Amino acid sequence: MKENPAISAIIPVKRKEWIYVKTALDAGSKAKRTLTKDSNSAYRKLAFSCLSLLFFLLLIIATREAATAQSKDDYIPSSFLHIDGRMHALQNPLLLKDGVTFAPFREVFTALGAEIGYTSKCGRLLVRAEVEGHRFLLERGTTAFYHNDTLLSLPEMPPVIDGTLYFPLRFLLEQAGYRLHMEKSTPANSDAPLKTHIFLYRPSPEPLIEAETIIEDPAAGEENNPAGTRSRPEADFNPAAARVPVLMYHHLLPASEYNGGHGSIIAVESFAEQMEYLFASGYRTVTLEDFYLFVTGEKKLPPRTVVLTFDDGYASNYHYAYPILKQYHFRAVQFPITGKVNFSIPHMTEEMMAQSTDVFEFHSHSHNLHYYIDDRSSLLAVSPETAREDLLRSRELLECFAFAYPYGAFNDETIELLKETGYKMAFTIRPGYVRPGDDPFRLKRLGVYPETTLEDFTRILENYE
Repeated sequence: MKENPAISAIIPVKRKEWIYVKTALDAGSKAKRTLTKDSNSAYRKLAFSCLSLLFFLLLIIATREAATAQSKDDYIPSSFLHIDGRMHALQNPLLLKDGVTFAPFREVFTALGAEIGYTSKCGRLLVRAEVEGHRFLLERGTTAFYHNDTLLSLPEMPPVIDGTLYFPLRFLLEQAGYRLHMEKSTPANSDAPLKTHIFLYRPSPEPLIEAETIIEDPAAGEENNPAGTRSRPEADFNPAAARVPVLMYHHLLPASEYNGGHGSIIAVESFAEQMEYLFASGYRTVTLEDFYLFVTGEKKLPPRTVVLTFDDGYASNYHYAYPILKQYHFRAVQFPITGKVNFSIPHMTEEMMAQSTDVFEFHSHSHNLHYYIDDRSSLLAVSPETAREDLLRSRELLECFAFAYPYGAFNDETIELLKETGYKMAFTIRPGYVRPGDDPFRLKRLGVYPETTLEDFTRILENYE
């Protein structure tokens, strides 16, 4: 092997020594290649570990976001309590958990006029609220609670959210004798969140009406009745009725089509059962003209008189309620939102209205003022001129004289507008019976809701409390 002069000049070594140097250089190069290979493998392992960690972190974040989203879906913001015509905006959201609605304990009971405090019982600190003779004691972290010193159990554990104690709304308030239903409304601004309204009714005791003896009409037979109708039993109508229940319905759906979530929809099957009960028990329906004369003291009505009303003018009333009512020769009152007739599903059309006048008479629920503006019924929020035009427009379209307040909201100014525009009477959603001498513009009604059993139905007819 011939030596390179340049190398020899720089590194004057012997051939044998050069071999050693070359060998060492070759070994170093191999070691470097090995090191490089190992380094690349380590880098790859490190990169894989980093990517795995990143993926894991992203998975955790996505899972937490999904859980958070689910949690948010469980909250019901923009909620309002309606108590005796007064509306209270809840500062804390409602919580929907496993089909049970939870509400902030302090807020709700304070709105009901209860005094909130704490008390010690058996060495434990309990939250106390007392309203209308009903005292409740709740403890965090347990389903046990006291109602007037009676130890009971809540259906679900009351959660604590951001230091606020929640309670199962319907369950606890019904213990105190309240009835409630929930409605959702869409604001005029379609981008605004849905608003949830909770209507609470404080029942008041009423004297029981003695039941009359029901006598079958001997002249009634199949030959004397139209096909598909029922002859109704007669009753002793002396003395005259001291009070009349006005029932309030909204939407009807077959039980198989109702998936919950709306507090004003009742099953067609339940409605049919209720009408059958009215018929079998000798109840009679009357027109609003006769009812108005009863309110003003100009006409007597027989005991077991009932007025049937339907708010909003849903097409389901035509499809389901109409044939059932016709079967029993019952009359009923529709309060449609005239601006939605023909133009808004699922409301009635003019054709439906015209074909059902043998059962329904039609009176106003406003022309187009059935929504909220800044948490107020639009009827109260708009200018008097706008309200007057709306009321007049609806009355002229229907040629009517009666009105049902949207959301039950009204004031003295509303009543004056109704009088100015030709209305003679108006219905609230305040619970109770109607008696001669009552203010014809503050007439009470008894709501029928999904949770109303037949037992409840009979009770509100005969002894609402």
